[in-house]
Amino acid sequence: MSWLINTILENEEIQQIKPDFSRLVFMPRDVAEKAQTLVFAEEKRKELSILTTNNFPEDLKKVLNEFEKKWYYTKVFYTTTEGFNTALQWYDKLEEAKKEEEIKQETAAKADGKSAITIMQEEYEKRESQDPAEFINNIIRLSFQAWASDLHFQPEENGIVLRLRIDWVLHQILTFTHQEFWKYMQKIKFISWVKMNIDYVPQDGRFSFEAVNRHWETKKIDARISFMPGIQTESIVIRFLDASQNVEDFKDIWFADYHMDLLERSLQKTSWIIFMTWPTGSWKTTTLYTILRKLNDGTKKIITLEDPIEYKIAGIQQSQINYDKWYDYESWLKAILRQDPDIILVWETRTKETAQISINASLTWHLVFTTLHTNSVLDSISRLMNMGIEPYLLVPALQLIIWQRLVRRVCPHCWEWVDASKEEDMEIRTILWEIQQYHPELWTNYKWKVFKAKGCDYCNNSGFLWRMAIIEALEITEKVRDKIMKEEPWENLVPFAKKQWFIPMQRDWVLKVINGETDLMEVHRVAY
Repeated sequence: MSWLINTILENEEIQQIKPDFSRLVFMPRDVAEKAQTLVFAEEKRKELSILTTNNFPEDLKKVLNEFEKKWYYTKVFYTTTEGFNTALQWYDKLEEAKKEEEIKQETAAKADGKSAITIMQEEYEKRESQDPAEFINNIIRLSFQAWASDLHFQPEENGIVLRLRIDWVLHQILTFTHQEFWKYMQKIKFISWVKMNIDYVPQDGRFSFEAVNRHWETKKIDARISFMPGIQTESIVIRFLDASQNVEDFKDIWFADYHMDLLERSLQKTSWIIFMTWPTGSWKTTTLYTILRKLNDGTKKIITLEDPIEYKIAGIQQSQINYDKWYDYESWLKAILRQDPDIILVWETRTKETAQISINASLTWHLVFTTLHTNSVLDSISRLMNMGIEPYLLVPALQLIIWQRLVRRVCPHCWEWVDASKEEDMEIRTILWEIQQYHPELWTNYKWKVFKAKGCDYCNNSGFLWRMAIIEALEITEKVRDKIMKEEPWENLVPFAKKQWFIPMQRDWVLKVINGETDLMEVHRVAY
C-alpha cells in the first residue's frame, strides 16, 4: 500500500484499496464495527496499516496497545464514517473468499482421475507462493487420486520429471529444475524417516496420508518410498498401497469361470503346493491375499513369510524377512513347521533350499503357496528341476500352477463395437478353432466384432480404464504327473495338458477380447 501517502483517506481512495485478508482477520468484524477500527494490510514486516474514524479514541488506543504488546508497529489512516462503512464491506468479501476456498479445497480433496491431474498442474503453477511441505504433500495425495499405482521423480539432464504410472503406463505430468526440487526432496525424506544428509546409497522409507480412494471414501493410504543415487541427484519412486481396496472375490481380479472352478477345487485340498508365477506388478499381492482371506475362516492356522508385509490381515500370523538379523526364508521355514500351521505362504521361492523345504512341507500335510518368476506355467516346472529339485519330490507335491499378467480394460464410458481387422480376425479365428478342438463347451458367438474405445475424460483419453488379469493355469492331475515323471519333452506335454483343462494364456485373452473386456493390441503390448 505504498501509494497511500496521505493518512486521511476519502471514500473514493478506500474503494481502490485491495485489503490483505490474512491481516483483516486480526480484528473480528463485531470488534471492528464497535471501535470503528480495522487492520487492512501489513506494509512492512511487523508494521500494520490501521484504518479508523477516531470516533472512539479510547477503543482505538486499546487496539494500538494490544498490537504493541505483540511487537507490532502501527501506521494509522483516518477516514469518515462513510468511508469506514465502505471498508467494512471487505469482511463480506472475506467471507466470500473463504467459501470459495472451502469449495476449492473440497473439490481438490475429492478430485480423481483426470480432474486430479488438472489440479496438480494448477498447484504446480503457483508452487512458489506455497509452503514446500504443503505443496509436495498435495502433489503426492493428488497423484494417488489420479489413480496412479506409483509416483516417479526421475532425474534427467534438464530437470526432475514427475511421472505417474496409471494402469501400468507411465505418464509425464510435471517438470522441476534440479535446484528447486532439492527442497521438495528434503521434505519427502523427512516424512519418510530416512537420513536426509545421505544421497550416495539407496534408502527405503514409508509414510501414510489420507486421500479419497476410487470409491470416494477418505482412507489411510500407505506409501513405500525408494531413493536411488544418480549422476546428478537421487531418483525417487513412491508406491501407493490402499489397504481398504480389499478384493473379496476372484471375479474382481477377472478370473474366468473355468479358472474360478479350477482354483476353488484346488483350495479345497488340505495339502499340496500351489505355485504362482508372474512378472513384477501383476497383482501378485492382490491374488495371494484374496486366497488367504477366502481360506481364513477361523478353523485353520495360517502363517505367512513376506518381504515385505504389505497389508495386515486379521486372524493370520504374518512375519517379515529380516536379512540383517539372519532371518531369511530358509531359517524361517525350518521354524514354522514347529508352529503347527495348516496353511503356509512363502512369498518367493528363490533358492533350491527354499523350494525343498516348501515342497517337503506340502508332503507333510500342509497347504503351501509360493511364487516364482517365470514366463509360463510350464517354465515353472523346468525352473524347479533346474534348481535341482528331483521329480520324485516335485511331482507328488504339485497341485496347481498359475501364471498371471495384467492388461488394461477397454474404457466402459467410450467403447463401441467395430469390425475386427483382417489380422485381428485371423488371430481370433485361429485360437477359437483350437479352443473348439479341446474345449467345445467354451463355445462363443463371435460375430467379427471387437471393442474399441475413442478416449474420454474418464480414461484421460487413453481408451482404457483400470486393469484386469489374463490367466494361464495348469492343474497337476495324475495323468500330467505321469508325463512329468517320465520326463517327456515339453512339446509333448503341452498338447496333452490342453486336453486336461489347460487353457494357455493366448486362449484366455482371446475369449476376453471377444467378450469386450480388452483388445488385442493391448494384450500384445503386455504379453510379447
